[in-house]
Amino acid sequence: MHKFFAKTIFIGKNVIFLTECHSTSTELSKLVKKSSLQTGTVVMADYQSAGKGQRANSWSSERGMNILSSILLRPSFLAIDKQFFLNILFGLAISDAIGHFIASGVKIKWPNDVYVHDHKIAGVLIEASWLRNKIDYAICGLGVNVNQTNFASLKATSLFLETGIPQNRGEVIELILMSLEKWNQLLQKRDYEHLLTAYHERLYWKDDLHLFKIDEQLIEGRIKGIDPIGQLRVLIDGSEQTFDLKGLVFVA
Repeated sequence: MHKFFAKTIFIGKNVIFLTECHSTSTELSKLVKKSSLQTGTVVMADYQSAGKGQRANSWSSERGMNILSSILLRPSFLAIDKQFFLNILFGLAISDAIGHFIASGVKIKWPNDVYVHDHKIAGVLIEASWLRNKIDYAICGLGVNVNQTNFASLKATSLFLETGIPQNRGEVIELILMSLEKWNQLLQKRDYEHLLTAYHERLYWKDDLHLFKIDEQLIEGRIKGIDPIGQLRVLIDGSEQTFDLKGLVFVA
């Protein structure tokens, strides 16, 4: 794997590679508290014994098969109510990179997964540290299924399964980092409208009628998008409602 990424501007110029760790996000969190790491520092691993996922789930990956990485960003210009734009940033960047290999069906599933048709291929978990109502730093963990072929969940896929071709993990993550820098330029310019438009264009299940679990009940609705603070907007019985991560579960 790369010692640094030559095609990027600042992300990936400092790369810490580990053959094995509990979690790249945990390792990066320890490092940033001990020393003044430069923004764009990337921690990568061949294997995680305790990878983190959303809703307290784990992220499981076979050794040496996938991208297991965490990136340090310092978006101090972001206010508390704009934190979700980091999820948007990574969703767009990862879907860009996946789209380089797969021509269609690449979507962003709210709040932080990337799907190919109805199968998960990547996930993001962002943990932010705050200082006086601004983000001091953010540890952005990402897992991308690259060459793995067997999954415990039937709802998972990989680049290899979708293309039939083994892929170079270093090349895939470099594509992600390059796209991340592109979208980050818009974020730094506070071009929230452009970012939201791009996100909505790729939003999984948008405008289609689907089944959700809400308050332990199965309810049909249509995803209309997200609001400015990242809550999901769903049209139910002619009325639009908003939900946070705990309020709604995708069913079918």
